Amino acid sequence: MANSIPFTLITPMAVKFAGEAELVIAVTTEGEEGFLPSHAPFLAALKAGVLRANVVENGTPRRLELATSEGFVQALPEKITVLANAAFAQDEVDIANTRAELAEAQEALRAAGSDATAVARVQAKIDFANAKLKVAGAG
Repeated sequence: MANSIPFTLITPMAVKFAGEAELVIAVTTEGEEGFLPSHAPFLAALKAGVLRANVVENGTPRRLELATSEGFVQALPEKITVLANAAFAQDEVDIANTRAELAEAQEALRAAGSDATAVARVQAKIDFANAKLKVAGAG
């Protein structure tokens, strides 16, 4: 396909997606970044959030949404690669468990006080839990 690009999303546990994409939008530490075929070389750290992509499977376009944790995204003119510690599709999110994770992280944030490193670590957990809830339609 001339209007698509090879796109791979990999976690330590599995290849979550490998195929063609017309557009990939990832949440980086600098904000949301969108990638199209023939994108200029780009490398950034991922922030926990919702990765969205217009993917093409068997000639049919569809929207892919995954809650991703921290990681990295690399866009090259000929491919896009996302490496994330974790990624969850809608049907993989346990809503009750995620809400419990969110409540625990919010309590840890209050306990972190002025420790900037602890606050950043806990905020990443909060962002990831919120992304999972959003992907699951409960957030």
